Amino acid sequence: MSKIISLSVRDFGVWLSEHGLDKGFVINLDDQIYLSSPQLSELSKEITSSSDYQNHEGIFFQYQKETESLFLAAIHRTVRGPGQGGTRFRQYPSFDNLMTDALRLSKGMTDKNSLAKINWGGGKSIIHSEHNPKTVSSEIREKILIGFGQFIASLNGAYICAEDMNISPEDLGVIHSVNRFTNCVPKAIGGSSNPSFFTARGVFAGLAAGLQFLDGKNDPQNIDLSGKHILVQGAGNVGFNVIKHIIDHGGRVSVFEPYQPAVERLIDTFENINIIQNADDIYDIEADAFSPNAIGAILDDVTIPRLKVKLIAGGANNQLKDPVKHAKMLQERNITYVPDFLINRMGIVNCCQEHYGYLPEAIEERLMEIHPEVVELLQLSQKENTSPQFKALEMATELSFVPHPILGHRGAKIFRYLMKNPESVWFTKNDEPAMV
Repeated sequence: MSKIISLSVRDFGVWLSEHGLDKGFVINLDDQIYLSSPQLSELSKEITSSSDYQNHEGIFFQYQKETESLFLAAIHRTVRGPGQGGTRFRQYPSFDNLMTDALRLSKGMTDKNSLAKINWGGGKSIIHSEHNPKTVSSEIREKILIGFGQFIASLNGAYICAEDMNISPEDLGVIHSVNRFTNCVPKAIGGSSNPSFFTARGVFAGLAAGLQFLDGKNDPQNIDLSGKHILVQGAGNVGFNVIKHIIDHGGRVSVFEPYQPAVERLIDTFENINIIQNADDIYDIEADAFSPNAIGAILDDVTIPRLKVKLIAGGANNQLKDPVKHAKMLQERNITYVPDFLINRMGIVNCCQEHYGYLPEAIEERLMEIHPEVVELLQLSQKENTSPQFKALEMATELSFVPHPILGHRGAKIFRYLMKNPESVWFTKNDEPAMV
């Protein structure tokens, strides 16, 4: 019998319909699993047996039949505060691929928000639609975004959404119209808009700190990359600005970017930049550093042995396909790895300021923390002869269990409320949700 999780997303929507469902949840409270319906028992076992499932507190999903779209929110840990992370609007080959992405990214947000010492936990949301996010009509797109916003609102503040792949500040403005738990909204309604500029500055600060560390230096006020060759994967909103900072500080860049308009922008903007034509070639080029700023899971059994760099520092989430195995492989090859969740945090740091009254100078202050934190991490890792990945995860995990200073572990209380309140859209007509 084939697994439910292996279905295509469209077929998963059909499966839900055949079982009289259009939504569901898998909640973990004190190591007890609760389901919105007993019919999700087998699916729950498949999800919780995944190596990427790290005792996630809540996984919520809803299928919008009208637009053939699935909404999903994975909330990893809410001890520090509500789960927070961006919304990805993309198409996945299967529900399994979608779930893997959501589980990994939400755990990564717990680590990122914890190391940044933000009073937020970790979460991630995904919109998968049979309509291509890049070509869908504005009318259908609005229906999808409104439906998604109402889905997030139904979580009662346990999760706060923000910008990510194929989601713009304008999209978030539409989502915000039906859901108050939204960040990175347009400036016209009190937001900070696209945070990619600040994300890129944080990534560059981490990259520069790593290069200085390898050169025996520690001077964030004097970044000189003359003579340094940096490989960059991806020239989107973050990657492009990382490239600009590298070149502005005297470095040389070789970049691979599959999207032709982005390539043309690079050629029009920079006089001396090497465009890599074949995606796979980037792993065989000798350079001082590699900065992945596109998709995750690109460092694996095949790519790591081919690398000819001394440092990896980029903004892409979850760069290591296996966070343990491949961190060890990099260490064995004497390649210094700066964890993504340490240096790509400035986007979320920027957006979290919206709740308190947005002040650009507050973002500048937080940016100044990245260089010394990277140097400190690399020094500690070197002293303990361990991968910076493991040391950063150790620090992040400890911080993730520090309760919100005012609200405590409110997320767990919200989940109990959603399960028991008859007015909740998640109410299952039983006194208690199904337990497994």
